[in-house]
Amino acid sequence: MRTSILCLVLGVALIGCGSSATVSTAPVTPSPAPATSARTVFVPPGVDSSAAYHADSLAEESFVPLDQQEEAAARAEEGRTLTGVSDTLWQYLEMSSDTSQSVSQARENDAVRAFNRGAQALVEYQEITQAAELDSTQLVQMQAQLLDRAQQAFEEAIQLNPYDDPTRGALAQVYTLQARRLGRQEAYQRSIDILEKLTRLRQDQPGLFSALANNYYETEQWGQAAANYGKAREAYVSAVELSLEGGAQLDSTRMYNYATAEADAHVYDRDPAAALQTYELAQQYATTDEQQQFVQGEIAWVNWDDGNIDASFARDSLAALAGQGQHAAAAQGFRALKPQLRTPSARDEIDWRLAQAEYQNDKQDQAASRLQALVQRTETDSTGVPADSTYQRYFDDYVTICYNLGQRYRNEERDLRTALKYFEQATRVASSRRALAALEAGKLLRNNVRRSVEYLEMALEEREALSVDDQRDLYRQLVDRHRRLGNRQEALTYRDRFRALAQPPNVNNQ
Repeated sequence: MRTSILCLVLGVALIGCGSSATVSTAPVTPSPAPATSARTVFVPPGVDSSAAYHADSLAEESFVPLDQQEEAAARAEEGRTLTGVSDTLWQYLEMSSDTSQSVSQARENDAVRAFNRGAQALVEYQEITQAAELDSTQLVQMQAQLLDRAQQAFEEAIQLNPYDDPTRGALAQVYTLQARRLGRQEAYQRSIDILEKLTRLRQDQPGLFSALANNYYETEQWGQAAANYGKAREAYVSAVELSLEGGAQLDSTRMYNYATAEADAHVYDRDPAAALQTYELAQQYATTDEQQQFVQGEIAWVNWDDGNIDASFARDSLAALAGQGQHAAAAQGFRALKPQLRTPSARDEIDWRLAQAEYQNDKQDQAASRLQALVQRTETDSTGVPADSTYQRYFDDYVTICYNLGQRYRNEERDLRTALKYFEQATRVASSRRALAALEAGKLLRNNVRRSVEYLEMALEEREALSVDDQRDLYRQLVDRHRRLGNRQEALTYRDRFRALAQPPNVNNQ
């Protein structure tokens, strides 16, 4: 199940005045998240799952309670006031960074002083962000004040000296931090505008492309995010290849991070071919088992229904819905999703998930019939084991449902004939769980001693799958049946086994 959410971190760096260095931040490796991280989406009957997912995303962005609307409006107005960039500033940012068009020494000195004020504000921002004694309200207020100070100082520095790339990079960082930390979504676009200009001027800086990709990712502009992660990777490769220092080598972890970030953006852009290509590239640079397993899992996720990414998202959302106990809604969603799938294996999995939801929604008979059909159409080897090992879970759940139905008919309905049918059916399916069904069938047939022994011996062959208590029950039943058949030696053998399990473990006194 796909649960990876890209964690994009933009570090704060102080840049020496007059230096040609740029801010460089590589994307953090996305890590698979637990199932609970997936946003659940209810897919109503008759509605395409991709349409439901898209509409739910729009609702998440658009529909908020009235009090939150008022708060958001106030925050947006505050953002426009505090982070608004004048037309004059944008004119400066449009200017070339060709330093041959120099400014006067006095203006350059003033720009340096303005830059230092902004740098000092970022230093204080880092310090208070790490201060554990501040409560959340104090922290947000102080962060806002310091970032506003940094913004104003860097904007002033740019107006004084529009040809300094490091100042532009620092201002882009401030806009990004404002957007991420303070909820000023409009600041992302300001950061994008500056970084777009910087990447055109400095195409040899992978950190600039990475920062730009991060901003596009945050604003869900997936295609642009993927393109710029790719450019960051290419710029980094070029920088290493053209390095004048001997022995320069690519950092595998950095290459892995670039590739997985790009692939993740391709996934959200619904481009399976590009996603697979870049995941395969990431696999070449994976240096740990965890990285290899992550990439293999992502490739399997994209390929689940032959590149039908919308279906993969819908499956995960519906599975999360079922995990929250909303089984009826999940069942409806799985029914709606199934006709949209491309491959038989994907439809089989959805049938299995639908049967689980039906069973939990008190439709046990329907669930059993669905899994019966699934098991019957599955290719198996000569022993009845599914040829595709991933199908074993379907067989196991089918046996479990049959066993549970047998218990229900025996204990609640008092219908021993039907109960035996379910236990019998469970014993015919290749699963470690059938041993328990065989034990119950043997107990039901206690008046037909020979047939009872047949089932009990079937359970005996797979006794490792039984709990200790169930093994003791099995030996008790075998002792009784063989005693009634006059098989004294067999009865003694099983009596000894029963006693061995009944004895507490031997603990030597120290």
